[in-house]
Amino acid sequence: MGSFEGNISVLKGMFKECDDFVFQNIQIASKKGCLFYLKEMVDNQTLLKVEQGFSSYIENHKISSVDTFQTFIHQQFPFSILTVSAGSNNAAENILAGNTVLIVDGLDQLFIFQTKKSARREITEPTTEPTIKGPKEGFVEDIETNLLLIRKRIRTSSLKVEHLTLGEQTHTKICVVYLKGIADDQIVKEVHERLSRIKIDGVLESQYIESMISDAPKSPFPTVYTTERPDRVCGSLLDGKVAIFIDGAPFVITVPVMFVEFLHSGDDYYTSPIVATAVRWIRFLGLFVTLILPAFYVALTTFHHDLLQTPLLIRIAASREALPYPAVVEAIFLVITYELLREAGIRMPRTLGSGIVTVLGLVLIGQSAVQAGIIGPVMAIVISVSALTSFILPNYQFHQIIRFSGLPILILAGLFGFMGILVALMFGLTHLVSLRSFGVPYFSPVSPARKEGWKDVFIRAPWWAMDTRAPGLDSGNQYRAGDDNYANPSRNQKEKKDE
Repeated sequence: MGSFEGNISVLKGMFKECDDFVFQNIQIASKKGCLFYLKEMVDNQTLLKVEQGFSSYIENHKISSVDTFQTFIHQQFPFSILTVSAGSNNAAENILAGNTVLIVDGLDQLFIFQTKKSARREITEPTTEPTIKGPKEGFVEDIETNLLLIRKRIRTSSLKVEHLTLGEQTHTKICVVYLKGIADDQIVKEVHERLSRIKIDGVLESQYIESMISDAPKSPFPTVYTTERPDRVCGSLLDGKVAIFIDGAPFVITVPVMFVEFLHSGDDYYTSPIVATAVRWIRFLGLFVTLILPAFYVALTTFHHDLLQTPLLIRIAASREALPYPAVVEAIFLVITYELLREAGIRMPRTLGSGIVTVLGLVLIGQSAVQAGIIGPVMAIVISVSALTSFILPNYQFHQIIRFSGLPILILAGLFGFMGILVALMFGLTHLVSLRSFGVPYFSPVSPARKEGWKDVFIRAPWWAMDTRAPGLDSGNQYRAGDDNYANPSRNQKEKKDE
């Protein structure tokens, strides 16, 4: 550590031309000190308490020969406000974090006062993952609040939180969270290694991290899961996964991820198994309708007329008799029009967006285009049903991918009929099976087949039947309540027979 005057000169040089940088000289008995802070980032009330603490000490206390400045600091200020550092190397970092730094002449310690201004958004219901029966709390942009939402749900010392900083300019705080003894140590190590390799100027949102730790960055399908629901993250941690928190982002990344998770909703675990299973099958149906229905209709009306009954074929032929363009061109036009309207609705002000898009989309464009003979009424119904069923998918990122994946299938169907659809689906399935997420097969537990994991794939079994954690993670503690879990009635009966 340099001299007192030298340290002040260094800090002044670092914050040169920063008009919000404040340095305040103070005198404490025979000691000279200097306070440094950024006035826009500190809480004025907390800063006033710090200043009053120094002034009251000077007025009401005389330093004796046995008193030391360190003793005075610890007696005068509570631990919730004050921390002490061994050197001045991180002075600038603490100032940029909103703290007030005190440097004292003749002392090597750096005194840091927690004066950061709190500008946190209130905890509200998640906007992209709403639920009917589940918890209504969602993550916010403050990492400390997000960690609190996890800590109050998982109250164990096995929940480990490891901090690191990313971004050469932003110095964004990142937290790696996992359950010791449940999460695979190799996956935790791999997460740290991938994060340590990130070299970037700034991290402003979770997508910055997601794109740099993904196993297949060129694939349209995400190999990490992002969510704004604390209960979803807690469930993933209990399954042996690792969560990555980013300061300033209301979304949390969990790894590894499997394809079937994008078709699961939080409501599945808050309703009865029978209802949840039925809803899942409806969700799978919605996936195929969104992906294939427009392509199926185009292939049917273009190449495979013999599969239609004569009355229906006559009706479709009559509706398309005066149309100027082929069915595939018509379908592509409607899909692009829908995407334009959807983006316009998102970017418009909330008070105007939904109403204007409804009027323009349904009345002026849809109905008028049908009446003008540009598109057929059956094609309009098909594209509308496909667009509506896409919102059945609970994950917004996955919802976007499935929507755009239907476009190449539609083009192949217009060129080659059902064979084009079949080839597109086979290539897509081959690609999914080949993906991995942090060493875990992306299509697990379907491929490779892990029957113990099928209880939470196509069906949602009762909780007493799902006694094992997510398969494929190779957790050392595979049972949800340990190896001595006797809550499962089927296991109890089997053990009685063995006895």
